[in-house]
Amino acid sequence: MTLKGECRSWTILAISALAIAGVFALLLVLSRTPIVQDLLPWPWKSFFHKGLVAHVVFSFVVWFLATLGALWCYRLSQLKNKSVLGSVPIVLAVIGCIGLILPALLDLGTAELNNYVPVMDHWIYYTGLVCLFASLGLIAVRQLFSYEEFDGYKACAILYLLALSCFALAFYYLPDDLARPSYNERLFWGGGHILQFVNTGLLFLTWMLVAKESVITSLYSQVAFGLLVVFAIPGVLIYPLFDVTGQVARDFYTAMLLYGLPLPSFILSIGMASFLLSKRSQNLDPLSRLALWLSFLTYNLGGFYGLMLDGTDTRVPAHYHAVIGGINLSFMIFYHRILLPFLQIGFKEGRLLKAQYWLYGLGQIMHASGMFLAGSQGVPRKTAGQAQSLDNIEKVLSMGLMGVGGLIAVIGGVLFVIMTLRWIIKARGLHEKTA
Repeated sequence: MTLKGECRSWTILAISALAIAGVFALLLVLSRTPIVQDLLPWPWKSFFHKGLVAHVVFSFVVWFLATLGALWCYRLSQLKNKSVLGSVPIVLAVIGCIGLILPALLDLGTAELNNYVPVMDHWIYYTGLVCLFASLGLIAVRQLFSYEEFDGYKACAILYLLALSCFALAFYYLPDDLARPSYNERLFWGGGHILQFVNTGLLFLTWMLVAKESVITSLYSQVAFGLLVVFAIPGVLIYPLFDVTGQVARDFYTAMLLYGLPLPSFILSIGMASFLLSKRSQNLDPLSRLALWLSFLTYNLGGFYGLMLDGTDTRVPAHYHAVIGGINLSFMIFYHRILLPFLQIGFKEGRLLKAQYWLYGLGQIMHASGMFLAGSQGVPRKTAGQAQSLDNIEKVLSMGLMGVGGLIAVIGGVLFVIMTLRWIIKARGLHEKTA
């Protein structure tokens, strides 16, 4: 398999991951719908949480990692490198995804909604995770040794390998007799935090690729990516020094995000703001400029919300939903303006293409802002119904804004998945006919 073929495979996996997440979201709704829930082939009470785990892991973990794989393959193909690894990584990733799906469909194990990497406590699911992580680990190592100079792609490879090292060290140091929900929470806590550095690096790379010219000077770019690596390295060193089950180790990773991400984000955001406000941005097509603006604003809104977190109310999900929304917008335009043309996948410009960016971007801003306003008035996170204590009109309106914004964002996301998958499938059909 060539690097272009690898890139195509990772692209298909990434978009398919969102489609799978959408299917599980629909099944979640059906599992809570009276009468319909009794017609499903699973006991709805046990399926709901397992379906939720599958939805989250495909919409965040698989989607982000597959995009990372596509980005690395695109970079090496631009350098005229050879594949070396062939189809091994993508086959591993597909096997991994099957392992992540089966426990939910077969009602196996127990769902555990821990942070960053939620799990189903069953060996098939764990095998799936190992295969998925290992597939990206292979191409991360290849990325490190394919060329000499340090850049953002290598920085993401280093960060990803650091995250894997944290998972391995946590597995080594955690006591076997630790209760299972706590065990998995601690297992993925440190590496999960470093994966947020990877995601930030991915945002920077897609911004710069779509901008098609230097957003900031090469020196500042290397400084920003270098800082991501420097701030993440202590995350690996903490394991031998402190009890992995203790509060000190847990608080360390929270502080690592709090102090490690703002500076590199500020450097790249200043560069992006300067670019978007300059005449240079007029060289971009209108859709690219719109997407970059929406991504920039949504991501930095999330960063602003992150400065005012309490830890117990809905300002926390407001922060990470806006940040993730900004990253997703950069991924969407990266596929439409960089990868699909590179893979010779034709697509139709038009109102629906533009609408998905407006819907997803503004919807995420409304969704996150509603949660932030509700959290500012004390609405607790991870609650529903009466536990939310919606005892005044301000709280009700804030949560209403959250709900309406979330629905609008979902419509935009569904448009992206359906339209992009349709173009990919259509292109594959054309290639088969002309082969």
